[in-house]
Amino acid sequence: MLGRVSAEAGARAWHFCIPIKPWIRTMYLNLVRQFCCESEPLAVRRTETADRRIADYLVPVNAVGDRHPTIALLGVPQDEGVRRNGGRVGAAAAPAAIRRALAKLTASIGTAMLPENTTILDCGDVRTEGLSLEEIHRRQQEVVGALLDAGLVVIVLGGGHDVALPNGRALGARSQRLGIVNVDAHLDVRPPTLEGTHSGSPFRELIEDATCRVEQLVEFGIHAFSASAHHVRYVLERGYVVWTLEQIRRHTLASSLEQVVGSLVECGGIHFSLDMDALASAYAPGVSAPASDGFRPDEVATIIERIVALPACRIVDIVEVNPRTDTDERTVRLAAYFAALMIWTIAHRTVCR
Repeated sequence: MLGRVSAEAGARAWHFCIPIKPWIRTMYLNLVRQFCCESEPLAVRRTETADRRIADYLVPVNAVGDRHPTIALLGVPQDEGVRRNGGRVGAAAAPAAIRRALAKLTASIGTAMLPENTTILDCGDVRTEGLSLEEIHRRQQEVVGALLDAGLVVIVLGGGHDVALPNGRALGARSQRLGIVNVDAHLDVRPPTLEGTHSGSPFRELIEDATCRVEQLVEFGIHAFSASAHHVRYVLERGYVVWTLEQIRRHTLASSLEQVVGSLVECGGIHFSLDMDALASAYAPGVSAPASDGFRPDEVATIIERIVALPACRIVDIVEVNPRTDTDERTVRLAAYFAALMIWTIAHRTVCR
């Protein structure tokens, strides 16, 4: 680990079990209808009605009725930021592919089920047709901000890693101290290009955004030979933390995660960002920038269970899945599994609804 770490563990809770006022509910539903298009119908084959799937808990905006969702699922189908960064385009197809795979997964682990009153608002996808990347980001930030105001925990399916920028800005505008955990092979603190924002610049832009007070940035799982010394110094000189994959292996994952949690103690809102290229390409071949080394799926699952369980974790994103270059939907299915685990973890920490 490089950088500062607090010894105290835990994070401040965000009180999202407070009843939502009707006008706030109307506002966020209207914004979703205005800026998003419904996802395609999710068909799940089964032979028993008791065979509950994630699809049974997904409710589109126009069917939400008087239910009170606590989790929102939002797709951002664009890869313009990947193109600007010189990566392999194709991530625009990821939200639909991940959502299809997610819907088929069972809503249970062993004999334990998702809480019966779990409702996941399926916001569909941010409309991107004919818009610049900056315009898409503005729409995304408005939708995410409204969902956060309504007390929902938001799961965003990218798209390139630039989707983390409007996500972080939305949460940063609502948190006095923003904490970010980026699980990634890369730091993603490059400066914008002449074209503007790209998939390699979101965390630099969040750090330098005067409207976001980034209290802590944890770069977790950075690969050898994948981050320039100049960019590592950029992160460290601002008081943030870099955990390389080699350091995590030396300290053990469990020990490293406890130190990460301790470093987030002063954060009022936490943004968890999972770039699928943090995994070895043997497990996740369909990404924008594949890597020969990386985490195993069980290690990423452990990271999700530890960080997303923190009450202050209000937004998570899964990015850089590229169905075009995937093998037998291996990466898509893995991303869907991680999304299901995020839903499970969030639902079991919000049982006070």
